Amino acid sequence: MIDLHIHTNATPHHATWTPVALAVAAAAQGLTMIAVTDHNTTANVITTAMAGMHYGVQVVSGVEIDSAFNGKLWHTLVYAVDPEAPLLLDLCAEVVHRNAADAAQLLRDLAAAGFVMPGLSDRDRPPTVADVALVLARHNELPGRVAGEGDEEAGMRFILTHFAAAYRPLSVQEVIGVAHDLGGLAVLAHPGRSKGIYAIPATDEDIAAMAAVGLDGIEVFYPTHDAATRERLLAAAARHGLLVSGGSDSHHPHQTLASWPRTDVTIIDYLSR
Repeated sequence: MIDLHIHTNATPHHATWTPVALAVAAAAQGLTMIAVTDHNTTANVITTAMAGMHYGVQVVSGVEIDSAFNGKLWHTLVYAVDPEAPLLLDLCAEVVHRNAADAAQLLRDLAAAGFVMPGLSDRDRPPTVADVALVLARHNELPGRVAGEGDEEAGMRFILTHFAAAYRPLSVQEVIGVAHDLGGLAVLAHPGRSKGIYAIPATDEDIAAMAAVGLDGIEVFYPTHDAATRERLLAAAARHGLLVSGGSDSHHPHQTLASWPRTDVTIIDYLSR
């Protein structure tokens, strides 16, 4: 059993798994392979791999990169790359740097447009675009807001609709290029998940377009993908020659790790080489 999508406390601000606690939990659950896939950082990969060796769990190097393609936001998982490779570290640093710069520009643009944006200057870190989106929706009336949508998603939707020029995430194609230059794999995370603007379910056209620019696989097995979604994604993977992956996306010990069978996850053959 495996779980190839887990976040540790290296993921900034919203994950709490420590490397040792994760290795212990994975071993107790009978997992033989896990992947550390923190957002835009590989800082805990080696530490978790060392803990995994102690508890009998193989740890795959991974990272989840914030990215965009064809006007939509996606998360791209990169696997089997040296976590200290300069090219990968540069990619992660560029994501973080560009996001902070874009957040600063958005604050200027939104203030000039008359929006109230309190509290962001009081933090101990530079605000991110997600921070800006949250404050924007929480303190302003946004035209066209979708009923029931959370503040962060509503704010991000408004930014992408009205201030898109100020937000410049890396493209999925750029992430694929770095993964391939380093001998790794690029996989689209949770393509069937629906969670506001960040995870509009990928259409067959989305998957085909990303496969055409080199995407290696898609995360078919995911906690919120129902049977019909898994079948659709499996068919898309077969149609476009993509590998199949699976993970829990667990961020905290109270979020259950996945136990996907190795035989269902075709990416295993490549990760085990």
